[in-house]
Amino acid sequence: METTLSIDELIQELDQPNLNGWKLFAETSNVKVYRRIDEESKVIQYKCYSHISDVTPDIFYQVALDVDYRLTWDKYLKEAKKINDGEKDGIYWEMIMPLFIDNRDYTFVRDYGEYDIGNRHFYHVMTRCEPFKNMPPRKKVVRIESCQTQTLLCSDGEKGLQSVFVYHEDPRGNIPKAVWSWAAKFGVPMYAKLTHNACLNYPAWIKDKQAKLPNVVDDDFDSAAAAEAAAIRASNEDIQQHEDDHV
Repeated sequence: METTLSIDELIQELDQPNLNGWKLFAETSNVKVYRRIDEESKVIQYKCYSHISDVTPDIFYQVALDVDYRLTWDKYLKEAKKINDGEKDGIYWEMIMPLFIDNRDYTFVRDYGEYDIGNRHFYHVMTRCEPFKNMPPRKKVVRIESCQTQTLLCSDGEKGLQSVFVYHEDPRGNIPKAVWSWAAKFGVPMYAKLTHNACLNYPAWIKDKQAKLPNVVDDDFDSAAAAEAAAIRASNEDIQQHEDDHV
């Protein structure tokens, strides 16, 4: 498994991305996601590069750390809470997976901080899955045991931010290629929109935590995503029926 990158290594990755052996997985107007899979360990690795012109890095940093706020804007997050097992503090959350894939949940620790290097101010967040003795696995939810993320943010020199996000996970289980294709085509763009919307509305939410966020709506996009999801589900049901008929 890939080791933790130092701050200097993350800065190098931000300024001069090393994409040798990586394939473009998904792309929006301000986000590019690259992926590679370790065929032996089945660990999936991602690199995500972003430039968001109307969100400052300090706001993105606060949004990334605010668990309560995440529950208000992340429609893929079923549950999230701070946890402690007497030895360490951490976070529990359960993610709603698309289509027919079982939900995944995580217990993780996190580390974060700010750094002045050269003439730039950086924000860093790292999360790493660790077991918590008072949070055993749940029925019908796949517990992810191996996962680590690192995010590095800095100003773009104007009114926005640039960032690099590196991530690796053992997803546990065989996820069909059709699901990965759906995630790249629809899941990543929608998640980028949700995150952007959350950042833009965070200052107002801090002042009034009862305030509702504006909906992220794109009727044509949502309809296309739903139609393709339905086709994938139908195909999976046909495969399951064919296998049942031959048992």
